[in-house]
Amino acid sequence: MKKSQPNIVLILADHVAFEGHYGNDRFPYKWPNLEKLAESGAWFENAYAVTPVCTPSRASLLTGKRPDKHGMRWNCEYPIPDNRKEFRDDEIIYAQAMASVGYDNYYYGKWHCGTKRGPKEYGLKGWSLPEYGNVYRSDEYKKYLKRIGEEQPKCLIEHHLMRPKLDGTTVLMDPDEPWDYMDGVGKLLGSSETQEQFFVANSATQALTNIAADKESSKPFSMVISLWGPHHPYYPSEEYADKINPADIPKYPSFDDDLTNKPLRYRIHRDLRCLHRAYERWADWKTWQTVLARCYAAGLQTDAAIGRVIETLKTTGLDKDTLIIVAADHGDAVASHGGGWDKYSTYTEEVGKVPLVMQWPNNIPTGVKVSSLVNLMDVTATMLDAAGVDTNNLHALKLDGENLVPFTQSKQTRDTMIVDHFGHSGDVSYQKIAYQDGWKYVSAYGDDDELYHLKNDPYEMKNLISDKTTHDIQHKMRDLIIDHLEERREERAEWHKPDFLERGIVFSSPEWPREETLQLYKLKVQQGYKT
Repeated sequence: MKKSQPNIVLILADHVAFEGHYGNDRFPYKWPNLEKLAESGAWFENAYAVTPVCTPSRASLLTGKRPDKHGMRWNCEYPIPDNRKEFRDDEIIYAQAMASVGYDNYYYGKWHCGTKRGPKEYGLKGWSLPEYGNVYRSDEYKKYLKRIGEEQPKCLIEHHLMRPKLDGTTVLMDPDEPWDYMDGVGKLLGSSETQEQFFVANSATQALTNIAADKESSKPFSMVISLWGPHHPYYPSEEYADKINPADIPKYPSFDDDLTNKPLRYRIHRDLRCLHRAYERWADWKTWQTVLARCYAAGLQTDAAIGRVIETLKTTGLDKDTLIIVAADHGDAVASHGGGWDKYSTYTEEVGKVPLVMQWPNNIPTGVKVSSLVNLMDVTATMLDAAGVDTNNLHALKLDGENLVPFTQSKQTRDTMIVDHFGHSGDVSYQKIAYQDGWKYVSAYGDDDELYHLKNDPYEMKNLISDKTTHDIQHKMRDLIIDHLEERREERAEWHKPDFLERGIVFSSPEWPREETLQLYKLKVQQGYKT
């Protein structure tokens, strides 16, 4: 063990209604434990998911690479062509790299990066489930209930989008599939300790307590605590649901967006994502007030689970030599842009932007706010650099992130960034999103593009793509994406060239999707370049 190696604890929330919802003047919604952690660390004001869907975002976090390198573009359970359901056999994730420099590595909670291989197959101790995971039916959860003397919990479903016959009913939270009660809101009845967030947090805190008590081990450790919330279904326990009065929540600024200046993919997701369209079935804002109240309450319960982990680190003394990171895999489109539900199939700020806070005594200044553009691959690079991993020799395909510690010390900045989206569920929609100087450009293959000035239009109500006065900025942003695509294709070609080429069109594979080639072609045509 190197004396300088810290312990590393990453707490990952799932699907957080953050941008547009958190910490604004419209409604006082904040996470007190997250705020307290930020006071003794750094808050990243412009942190984004690499791809705002569970599997690709988490896969990029685990590997430190974009989806064009690891090949997971959609959730691993989706039968979409050219989508990897497991990592390649040659892939290296963060835990393998950290084990090589002496770390014990733990993982508790949601994995969602494979249907067969999970954390144990990568040398991680702890507990998880394959795919999305059916927590309430799992053997480990049932053992947990027995230990704390509780019965299988019941849930009052107030509104259910896919199964409206469930509205107002009480169900046993022991579903055959995790999707059975997925698209709903309500209250988990009885003890808060039975809620899935506390189950995961309590499992992790027990492990942390055991680690602290083991005085014989001198090895540093890493632990990822991956919560299943506040991802819908929004079923916070009664204790937390009662903290928010639905009637106090004002209408979301883009709730009445009729999508007249938006690309087709918005309508495809809004109108075809569910059997019952959210904006039609829940047409009354009063219903959405309940939806958001339960969503925010689920967020508060997630924060309480985070607080338990941080408190355990403090009481055991582990916090003094631990890099603590709190983040989320992606955001939430709930109530936005015409009454959205789940994750939109386009990269809105609501689905892309995430909370990110870091604390590391004697390395990260306290009370710092970082305005640079950052993403979750930077979290991976930060963890590996802190551990002392030589990231230059991990894999032929290099990491795509940067260590964020220098950003907190005002030694480094970033004002340009490109992220990805490929659609959600079966809504395949290849997109590259460029950020620079307050501008946001969404380039989409097979659909229209978007342009927003976020400082003037933070809720993205006015798509400026048809505004002739933005011609120069559009040209500049498309050049950024072209350069990005060409650089990445050159790097991947050095690793593994595509098997077949015909007049520049690649026959698809997970690392060489045909749509990427066609998107690059579209961009060059738009710019008037030779193709």
